[in-house]
Amino acid sequence: MVIKQVKFSTEIQVTDIANVVSKNYSNSITGFLELQRGWLFRAYSVFKDLDKYLILMSLVSRTFKSYSEYFIKYDYDQFFSINQYELKKFNIVNIAKELSISKETARRKILELEKNGLIIKNKKAIHIQKLAYNIKKPEDSIEAISKFMSNLSKLFKKNNIVINEISTKDFTLLIKKNFTQCWNYFLIFQISYLTEFKKKFFGDYETLSVWTIIAYNQNLFLNKKLNNEVKNIENIKDKYLDELFSLTGSLGLNAMTISDLTGIPRPTVVRKLNKLMKTNWIARDKNGLYHLLASETNLKELNKVRLNNINRISEMVSKFFNAARIYNV
Repeated sequence: MVIKQVKFSTEIQVTDIANVVSKNYSNSITGFLELQRGWLFRAYSVFKDLDKYLILMSLVSRTFKSYSEYFIKYDYDQFFSINQYELKKFNIVNIAKELSISKETARRKILELEKNGLIIKNKKAIHIQKLAYNIKKPEDSIEAISKFMSNLSKLFKKNNIVINEISTKDFTLLIKKNFTQCWNYFLIFQISYLTEFKKKFFGDYETLSVWTIIAYNQNLFLNKKLNNEVKNIENIKDKYLDELFSLTGSLGLNAMTISDLTGIPRPTVVRKLNKLMKTNWIARDKNGLYHLLASETNLKELNKVRLNNINRISEMVSKFFNAARIYNV
């Protein structure tokens, strides 16, 4: 057996990735927001309840972490072929804290998962049933994260962080071959990222989803503006929110379009839009189109989290690229 030597000296550094993402911020954030837009749509479609879905993902993530601690790794097909998995004991208080929901809500949602036959609890063990992880296989999400990583690889190659670009197909194969390990990189990031935005700014995941769609749409206009300019604005990373929120014109979305893009019913979308307007996160123009708006305080706090998120994204990305390096992708 040929033993491959692991060379830590060639490890891809988080700081190098963060520097490239910062220098190419507009294009990088566009890809990231597209990833979030699609993931939130697919997540909501499972239960029509993002709290419940995030609880399930938290349980799956904790199980994947336990596998890693015991050197257990399943590929995509292996994982989805097994009828049930035993979970490590979990604490409802910890789940509630992780997802920034009340203990009562966490307990109620877990009971709903039990009633739906997705998890089974007894005195000795807790099992997650095949129905739970087959209810929405992450085929589209794997494709989306692989596309995001592949696009970043083009930037990394230009900046000599990687030798070769890595295709979407190769990233997809990497994730599927090392599913319980690689997919947990994304789950850990996603739970942390979404919960911070929910906790600090929006109060619930559905409101966050509605705001994300509006931000994504407005970012497309900004990205087009920057790409059409002869000379892009210098240090756009630092000026990004000022540029984004200063855009004018018919660039908003109506409630029905937002409903279609999030999968959330229009009456619920309207309630969330009213909430966002009352808290000074969005505004509605005379044509009934919703666009971004932020008070000075909101903008300041959002900017802090946005800049910190560059490092959070870079940490996740580095794990995927270092896995690709180890497995010769």
